[in-house]
Amino acid sequence: MAGTVNWGTATVIGVFAGMMYGGSKEGAASVSKDAEVMLKLGSTPDKREQHRLMRDAMEKRFIRVTRGSIVGGVRLGMFTAAFCGLQDLLAEKRGVHDVFNVVGAGSATAATFGLISKESETHASEVLTH
Repeated sequence: MAGTVNWGTATVIGVFAGMMYGGSKEGAASVSKDAEVMLKLGSTPDKREQHRLMRDAMEKRFIRVTRGSIVGGVRLGMFTAAFCGLQDLLAEKRGVHDVFNVVGAGSATAATFGLISKESETHASEVLTH
């Protein structure tokens, strides 16, 4: 339908945006880990041990940032695909492109992803136990 977003393009953009966000978030979170490595390096006089500690720290950081990028890309890409797909579906079934398609798609997507997120499981178990 004319006026709607191409969900394939939006999904690809969502994946890349999620990868950048997830990677940068994990990279910023690993700063405290770097401080721990620096403390260990200062307390070790052996150069080989210092090199091994630094290499291990860099490998762990690389894996953390890469995992954050992949997970962030998949999450935001799935969210974007679901939202744009539902928006297109509502526009096609209703025969009109208006704000109600956006509201309906946004509400359904947010509710679905809210139910399947880890935070909602924790919150639901807290609510049920109290």
